[in-house]
Amino acid sequence: MLIFNFHHVEARISHPDRKHISISPVGLSRLIRTLRLLGFGVVSMSEALAMSPQQLNDNRQVLLTFDDGYENNLLQALPVLEAEQCPATVFVLPGRYGGTNAWDQGHLPESQRDRLMNVRQMHQLVDSSLVTLGSHGMLHRDMTQLAPADLREELMKSYTVLQAEFGEHFLPVFAYPWGTHSDREVEALTQTPYQAAFTVETRPWQAEDHRFRIPRFSAFHRDGNPLIFLAKLARHQVLLAR
Repeated sequence: MLIFNFHHVEARISHPDRKHISISPVGLSRLIRTLRLLGFGVVSMSEALAMSPQQLNDNRQVLLTFDDGYENNLLQALPVLEAEQCPATVFVLPGRYGGTNAWDQGHLPESQRDRLMNVRQMHQLVDSSLVTLGSHGMLHRDMTQLAPADLREELMKSYTVLQAEFGEHFLPVFAYPWGTHSDREVEALTQTPYQAAFTVETRPWQAEDHRFRIPRFSAFHRDGNPLIFLAKLARHQVLLAR
């Protein structure tokens, strides 16, 4: 299975350093259509977690994920997902409801940072029935740098808050901030209700992968160009492996 990881969806990249974490709405639509033209099926997180080893290993299925929970996921990404009838999972930060990405842009005034969705907006997102939520921790902290008690809080408090607020629209899945993790974090997750955790390793998800070390391909603004996207898939031998 191929898993693609997005962050911002915006018509114009607002900061030059965001080229590696932004894609335009048109680019997102083209990427989805390119995948389908190639014969890939886009599945939901629930469907992916229920797949057999044989289904995971044939690389004919695709899962779309978004990290951080930016406002543009609602305003710019959701209309594309609805137009394409494409499911996705958004990993959000309940400790920063309605806040900003201070972990990336702490040097900027609050008014100039990127806005995250508030609770009302997240409900709007999941009301579409195409989107489910997962946890990205409470505050977007590097899991490997946390004391044991803080690590437990990032994992369990985010789970509890999201479960209470969103019910069945929240799935027990986790995405490591920045993808950073070690054996300690993997072991900690095995002691929680989470069913899976996602990294940012660039390769397909295979059945033999640990459920708390699932790889994802990062999607960039250039991937909205079908020729560049095809070259990326070919470079990683994804097309040959199908």
